[in-house]
Amino acid sequence: MTFKLIKKRIIASLTILATLITWISCAPVVSAASTNTDDMRGIWLSFNDYAKLGMSDVDEVTYIENVDAFLDTASSYNFNTVFLHVRSHDDAIWKSETFPASAYLTKDASRDVSAADTYDYDPLELFIQEAANYDIEVHAWLNPYRISLTEYLDPGKAANQKRVKKAVKELAKYDIAGIHFDDYFYHSQGGYVKNYKSKKVYEKNITPEKKRANVNKLVSSVYALCQKKDLVFGISPQGNYDNDMNSGADVLTWLTQEGYIDYLAPQIYWTNDYGPEGGTAMYTERLAQFESMHTNEAKMYTGLALYRCGVDFTYDHGWIKSNKNMKKQISEAKKAGWNGYIMFSAAYLYNKETAKERANLIK
Repeated sequence: MTFKLIKKRIIASLTILATLITWISCAPVVSAASTNTDDMRGIWLSFNDYAKLGMSDVDEVTYIENVDAFLDTASSYNFNTVFLHVRSHDDAIWKSETFPASAYLTKDASRDVSAADTYDYDPLELFIQEAANYDIEVHAWLNPYRISLTEYLDPGKAANQKRVKKAVKELAKYDIAGIHFDDYFYHSQGGYVKNYKSKKVYEKNITPEKKRANVNKLVSSVYALCQKKDLVFGISPQGNYDNDMNSGADVLTWLTQEGYIDYLAPQIYWTNDYGPEGGTAMYTERLAQFESMHTNEAKMYTGLALYRCGVDFTYDHGWIKSNKNMKKQISEAKKAGWNGYIMFSAAYLYNKETAKERANLIK
């Protein structure tokens, strides 16, 4: 290429650049508030959703295709975050050397074999890679203590807290945006075990205050760990304040003191037509209740019951009477100054009962 030709192309490039700068400077300014770029628009992808989304017991190519199909659907509804259930029963959907594979993801799972030795590919890594193609963030969702419905790790044992933090440390090596706990703390329907190897289950009759103290030890230490790893940490407790405080979920402390969470996402799974006769504004009341406690810098996301849309729930007929519950609830939370929402759960993006509600979300 001659010097004359090079000079000609440089001049042309500079002309294009100058035109582009002029166009940008004259373009209308769109505020961040109007684009909602900072709002959380999340969806929980539960262990119960794996099979429904075609993620269970499939080869790597099929797994990628099905994950991609889900993410394409999620993106079409403007979700920007997936809360992926990575540890639902003291297991792992990543190639962990410590924890077993998820029995909900592969039939080859065994409590005696590590996930690293079970999976042919890394389900978490592939999910993260596909999500990046849609500019969707992935938060790793963990049940800290649950092994099964009848067995939970004892939250008061230091070894069990260490085990949960081990999972968080392993997950921090992945390109995730955050760590997420849900509301399962002292919720065993059977009993508790002293450690994951123990076969002896025992009752855990302690005061609510002691439960909260035990849980807060883990919560504060995971928060500190996430701070070091530049990860966001948050919890989605029940929408029932009394149940939370009785089962170890110390929402009052988390919303008034620093050093515990970056956000709270209470599961406010009711409509404003609640009750046997209807008419009780349960969603509004619970939203206000959590907001009244909120005095620290934690962000607030409302947990929404997508799975209830289009279904006639006992004592909450609002789900069948209206197909705009989600849209109204999102709007109400935004007016209250909340920072976004998370819906439960991923499989219900394909459910026929939720179709009208979903259509209204993007109108």
